[in-house]
Amino acid sequence: MSPFWLGLGLLVLLLSRLMMLRGVLNKMPWLLPATALGGLAIVTSLFTDSDIGFKLYPLMVNFAMLAVFAYSYLKPPTVIETFARLQDPDLPEHAVNYTRKVTLVWCGFFIINASISLYTALYSSFKVWTIYNGFIAYILIGSLCAIEFVIRLFVQRKYANNSDVISANTSIETTQKED
Repeated sequence: MSPFWLGLGLLVLLLSRLMMLRGVLNKMPWLLPATALGGLAIVTSLFTDSDIGFKLYPLMVNFAMLAVFAYSYLKPPTVIETFARLQDPDLPEHAVNYTRKVTLVWCGFFIINASISLYTALYSSFKVWTIYNGFIAYILIGSLCAIEFVIRLFVQRKYANNSDVISANTSIETTQKED
């Protein structure tokens, strides 16, 4: 199939996806820029009748995610904080600070992943591009999520232990004042 017809079909699917998700765009604002930049990559292949736009699609999605996460860091709440508040609406201050750090980690990941994606699109074979962007990048995303989850458990345990110590100290002080 020529890149033109493949691009046209993908563009129709992308626009259909956008129409189906229009009700949740305010809850997931990153979908619109990611879709727009992905669409730009597809349109590039459509008009050039080459596969370069398809190969640049992961770069565009990474760039859109970087833009959303970076913007949310500069104009809180961050994307990570928004997700965390779904589980705990009364997020303590230390947790908000933690979500800001995690947001920066994800920004760094998107920069590195986008750079590798760009390199594979421009300088690697289609096979290497496919292996990285269709497999390795997803393994890296999953690994980062898993590592962050483990670190989060340690951080939560640390603050839970600290609050137990503070509660115990407060109880001791209250008892001493009553005596």
